[in-house]
Amino acid sequence: MFVLSTVLTALLLLEVVPSALAALTRFGPGVERLDSLTRLGLRQGRHRWVLTAAGILHTAATAAVLAGIWHPVLGLAGAGAEALFFGWVLLRQVRAGDRGRELFAYGLFTSWSLAVALVAALRL
Repeated sequence: MFVLSTVLTALLLLEVVPSALAALTRFGPGVERLDSLTRLGLRQGRHRWVLTAAGILHTAATAAVLAGIWHPVLGLAGAGAEALFFGWVLLRQVRAGDRGRELFAYGLFTSWSLAVALVAALRL
């Protein structure tokens, strides 16, 4: 179980760390990507608080997921937070009319988060 937890955590971190850095630093391509997915008008300066909130959430969840390798309860909390964020992005995409391949990336990230949470829960 420990090895599975470590592998799933590494896969999740490959997505979460760049997203956290992009949101915290307001990196242009990261902002454009999140705006194109959520349609919040981030590039026009609307709802800029979402970037700060996403950056803080991703950073805290990343730390929790990483610590969850040794402390499963933290991994469960961090992966749960990530699943909520990725699920929110998916919901925004579906509401905007995205279908098929457009949903693949965040569907995959949500499933990785849920897999990390499941393995952490089994390790409790």
